[in-house]
Amino acid sequence: METVKSMDKKLTAKSGTNLLIFLCWLAYTTAYFGRYSYASNITAVMEAFGVNHADAGLVTTCFFFAYGIGQVINGILSKYYNKQLIIPLALTVSAVLNLAIFLGIPFPYLKYLWMLNGIVQSILWPTLIVVLSKNLRSEGLAKAVVVMSFTVPVGTFVTYALSAALATVGGFAYSFLFGAVTMSVVAVAWLILYPKAVCSEGEKQEEQKKVTESKHIGTATVTVIAALCALAVANNLVKDGLTTWIPAILKESFGLPESLSIVLTLVLPVLGIFGSSANVLLNRRIKSFITHAGLWYLLTVVCIGGVIALLQTPHWYVVLGVFGLVSLFMHATNSLITGMAPLYMRDRIDSGLLAGVLNGCCYIGSTASSYGLGAIADNFGWGSVFNLLLIVCIGAVILAAGVSIWERHNNS
Repeated sequence: METVKSMDKKLTAKSGTNLLIFLCWLAYTTAYFGRYSYASNITAVMEAFGVNHADAGLVTTCFFFAYGIGQVINGILSKYYNKQLIIPLALTVSAVLNLAIFLGIPFPYLKYLWMLNGIVQSILWPTLIVVLSKNLRSEGLAKAVVVMSFTVPVGTFVTYALSAALATVGGFAYSFLFGAVTMSVVAVAWLILYPKAVCSEGEKQEEQKKVTESKHIGTATVTVIAALCALAVANNLVKDGLTTWIPAILKESFGLPESLSIVLTLVLPVLGIFGSSANVLLNRRIKSFITHAGLWYLLTVVCIGGVIALLQTPHWYVVLGVFGLVSLFMHATNSLITGMAPLYMRDRIDSGLLAGVLNGCCYIGSTASSYGLGAIADNFGWGSVFNLLLIVCIGAVILAAGVSIWERHNNS
C-alpha cells in the first residue's frame, strides 16, 4: 500500500511539474505575440506612416528601454508578487495596448504605448523564473530550461509568420489584434490552472530548504554575474538587432519583396530552438557558463565575418543561411544567460533577481539595436552595421576568454 501511495505521489508531482512548465511556456510565448507585433511589421509601418528607419526603430527602443529597467525592478520584487494574479494582469494590460494600436492610434503615440507595454511585460520573465525555481525539484530544471527556451523562437516564429501572411494583403494591423486576443485567453487559463500546477506548501518548503541552505554570494559568483551581464548586453544587441532589421536588410540590400523577406526571416527563430537543447548537452561537459557563452560568440564572429564578405554579392540565400546560424548561436546564448544560469545558480542567488538583472542587461543591448542600428543604416549603410556587430562579438570572445582563464586559476 505504501508503495502504491508513493507511486501515486510521484505521478501527481510529475503531472503538476509538466502542467506548471507548460503554463509558464504558454504565458511567455503568447507574450511575444504582443511584444513582436510591432517589430515584425516594422517595414510595413514605415511605409504606412511614411517614417524612416530611426523613427520606426524609436518605438521598439522605447519598449526595450522600459523593459530593461523593469526587468531589474521586477527581479527584485518578483518573489513578493501574488503569482496567480500578477501574470494574467501583465498579459491583460499588454493585450489592451495591442488592441489600441489595432484600433488606429496615430503613429506619434506608438512610442508611449510601447514603452508602457515594455513596463508590464517586464513583469513576466523574472516572475516565471521564480515560479519554476520555487516549485521544481532539481530533476525538473533541465526540462524547464529546454521548454522555456522554446518561448522566444516559437513566439517569434508565429508572430513573423502571421505578419508575412498579412503583409500580402496589407493587413498588418491584425497582428496586434491577434496578440490582444491570445494574451487575454492565456490570462484566463493561468488564473484557472495555476493553483493545480504548483506543488504543495510542504513540498515547496522542503525543496527551498535544499536550495537556500548553501546560498552564498562570493567573489567568484559576483565575477561570473558581472561577466554574464556584459555578455547579455552584447547578446541582444546582435539577436534583436537582426530580428528587427533582417526583413529590411533583405529587401534593401537584395531587392526581395517585403512578404518574402519576412517569410525567409522565419527560418531564424526556428533554428534557435536547437540552441537550447545544445546548451543542456554542452552543460554536461562545460560547467562554466562563461566558457559556454564564449564558444557561441566565437562561432558568431566567424558567421558575421561571412555576412560582411557576402553583403555586396547577389547570394542572398547564402547570407540568409549564415543569418540562421547567427540566430541559432545567439538564441542559445540568450537561453544560457537568462534561463539556465538563473535556475542552475539558485543555490547561490535568488533566481528571479538574477533572471531580472541578466534579462535587463540583455535589453540594454536591445535598446541600442533598434534605434542605434537603424540610425547607422540610415547614415552609413548596412555594411557599417555588421562591422559594429563584429567588433561587439570579438569583444565578447575576449571577455569570456579572460574570465574563463580567471575561473580556472581561481578553482585550481
